[in-house]
Amino acid sequence: VNARVRRARAMAPRTAADAGGRVGNDDLIFPVCAFLLTGAYYFLSAQEIINNAFVHGDVRQMVGIMYLSDVSFNLITGALSSSSSASRRAKGEKPTPKTASPAPLQGWPRTCLYCLPLFDCTALVLAFEAIRLAGSGFQQTVGGAAIPISCVLNVLIAGKRYSSGQVMGISLVMAGLAVKAKALLDGDAEFPLVATAYVLGCNVCYAMRGITMEYLSKVPNPPSGGRMTMQMGVAGLVCWTAYTLTYTLPNWEAMVLAPMRAAKMSTPKMVALYASHMLSRGLASKTIMMLVVRGGAIVLSLSQVVRASLIIVLSSAIFCGSDSRQCLDGVGVLSVLLVVAGGAVYGVAKKVDALPAARGTTTKLKSDADADANDMSETIASPAPPTLTQRRTSKATTAAETRAPHT
Repeated sequence: VNARVRRARAMAPRTAADAGGRVGNDDLIFPVCAFLLTGAYYFLSAQEIINNAFVHGDVRQMVGIMYLSDVSFNLITGALSSSSSASRRAKGEKPTPKTASPAPLQGWPRTCLYCLPLFDCTALVLAFEAIRLAGSGFQQTVGGAAIPISCVLNVLIAGKRYSSGQVMGISLVMAGLAVKAKALLDGDAEFPLVATAYVLGCNVCYAMRGITMEYLSKVPNPPSGGRMTMQMGVAGLVCWTAYTLTYTLPNWEAMVLAPMRAAKMSTPKMVALYASHMLSRGLASKTIMMLVVRGGAIVLSLSQVVRASLIIVLSSAIFCGSDSRQCLDGVGVLSVLLVVAGGAVYGVAKKVDALPAARGTTTKLKSDADADANDMSETIASPAPPTLTQRRTSKATTAAETRAPHT
């Protein structure tokens, strides 16, 4: 018996959620680098597509591209998983046991499940509009307001309380935003009021999405992460298709064909840009689960902070020459540093507080990962279907009151 116990412990997955657990640096190099590179490229390629104005802004092409990418990757990974299972059965290997499907949600939980696409789609439209008006660097910086906004909503709706470390992180974020606001108000250019309103509205919607997902994770027979992702992806894609058929299609010549003919980029380069953008979106989403499983939620939070910094710096380096809104000056750098530092302090304080309550609970860490994804990026992260171990431990998460607001 003791030998079996030792073998089971040796084979058990280890994450940062395991108190005292250790993760080898070699196991984190690939997922961290993949998360940073694919996530940064996703934002920067989105900015490039928007800047080139291949189609009219009212087409909302970025919304459709994102939903199409998320749904496609979910279907592809699902098909690959089924094919792998069939291959193992053909080789005579024992298939992974399947658990019974959860009972359909009823009443208020079902209503909340169908509210997820509304929050997600609204946030996505607002995020891309903010990027179109003020640039991705501005959206990433002001997007730091998601932390205090989410905290306020969690206090008002869920009655949550926050530690001194979390409050310190929130204070740093607010200081960074105040520096940015003062610089914009003192500058010669017009204050980007509309873009600011879009980012703040986006933050509210993402906060509501995070609160709703947390609530759904605690109901009896909670829906899986894959179910919630597909619920948002399919609903968003259907809504965008309906919008295209009713609004864009009647104005196809003026809104799509004419801008494409006027575009300065060649068709092969345009196709490569769109294809690589969609691919980076899917890969960035998949690396989230890799980070959580191999390194835990602390690694994910810090990786998100590094990614935001990378996006802001690269946006300035790449787009400053053609778009002055993307340029970073001394005040901009100070604002970014304060927002990023606040996000790091908040994320680490939250995760450290959460470790004892969430010991060994990979599903809870995935829930934290969804809540922490900023914006359009992690917006509808496409998590892999939960494993048997994750499903078995899902009920243990109901006692963990440690989920972070969506940032």
